[in-house]
Amino acid sequence: MPRIPPTLFHRLPTSTFKLSRLLLPTCRTLEQTSNELRWIQTELPSTKWSTACVLRSRKVPLQYILGTQPFGSIDVKCRPGVLIPRWETEEYTVKIIDMIRYIEGVRSVVDVCTGSGCVPLLIGSELPQLKVKGIDVSEHALRLSEENKQSLAVDNVSFTYGDVFQNDVLKGEKYDIVISNPPYIPLTDYISNEVEPSVRKYEPKLALVGDLEFYKALVENVIIPSECKAFVLELGYMDQVQYTENLLDLQNVWGTKCYFDSAGKVRCVVGWKRGTEYEIFKDL
Repeated sequence: MPRIPPTLFHRLPTSTFKLSRLLLPTCRTLEQTSNELRWIQTELPSTKWSTACVLRSRKVPLQYILGTQPFGSIDVKCRPGVLIPRWETEEYTVKIIDMIRYIEGVRSVVDVCTGSGCVPLLIGSELPQLKVKGIDVSEHALRLSEENKQSLAVDNVSFTYGDVFQNDVLKGEKYDIVISNPPYIPLTDYISNEVEPSVRKYEPKLALVGDLEFYKALVENVIIPSECKAFVLELGYMDQVQYTENLLDLQNVWGTKCYFDSAGKVRCVVGWKRGTEYEIFKDL
């Protein structure tokens, strides 16, 4: 583990040095320690700096400590019990928004397993002409997503309770585009070193642990009944991509691809109706 050099000790104010010492074991590098301390000192009053650094030293996620996370052009409130928005999700959401701008006639988008509401709120804020809905089974998530909606004043977005495993999750409504970041970490990986201990300790298992059953439910209860023309489902494993594709009529109805994030990791399965403007999604 890196240590703060003695030369740095003499340059730092005593209070700053003490705070840095608290953060270093969790941040692991001087650069990250400096960044996180700067964020804490920028976002919180000085009376809360010490408590924040103590919490961070216990590996409490910084987003829960600060209470917010940037997501595209918006800031999203974060709270324990609700999954923290990730940069990978932000990355493809921004790309989806760019895709929609090139398609005439898109009217509605639904985000299933919406969590904090980050995806529909970013889409709704950038594309106010759309009707955007977020659905989640967690009451904690829905309360937070409503708070985020109110603080951001995004009027074209709504949130509602829904269980993806129920065939009436959409309540008969139709959507042009379906998005979802469902729980996709198999339990064996969740309890192994595949998942950081801080994630297991502080973020909701409900939003993390799942596998192929979610993609079956999304296809049968959301994609098909919604009559959507495109979908983007977040995942983390190639077998989840292949399983989802096997549930669809690829020869006559759907084109699909595996989307890799900018770190080169499997991130989404993307689908589009053949012969429609939505084929632009093959360029995601």
